[in-house]
Amino acid sequence: MNILIAEDDFGVRDTLKDFIEFLYDDISIHEAANGEEASKQISEYQFSIMITDQMMPDIKGSELIGKHIDKLTRDGTWIYVYSGQMGEELEEHLKAYDQVKVIDKFTNPMFFKEIIDSYISHHS
Repeated sequence: MNILIAEDDFGVRDTLKDFIEFLYDDISIHEAANGEEASKQISEYQFSIMITDQMMPDIKGSELIGKHIDKLTRDGTWIYVYSGQMGEELEEHLKAYDQVKVIDKFTNPMFFKEIIDSYISHHS
């Protein structure tokens, strides 16, 4: 399983990566510090799950998703975008993509375990 974490805040990105690696042995975590890095990785790799921040310095998470939605859909990627604010505005912007889930940035990290466990059970 490959997971992409697109997050410009190193502390948040590293904490999420460490949390996932602590719980799972067989997951490859790819990291992107901004939208451009994430865009390159989406073009290059196939991801099981993508978790992206909405507010990145170069491109918004919703724009990143819109740019790559066809490939992500073909790849069967589960897409999650989060933001500390503007949840309703973000959901409105992404409503054309019903496979994209909007989550609160301050969600308990166990929520990410639930996402991964759900993906694993769905694909086994």
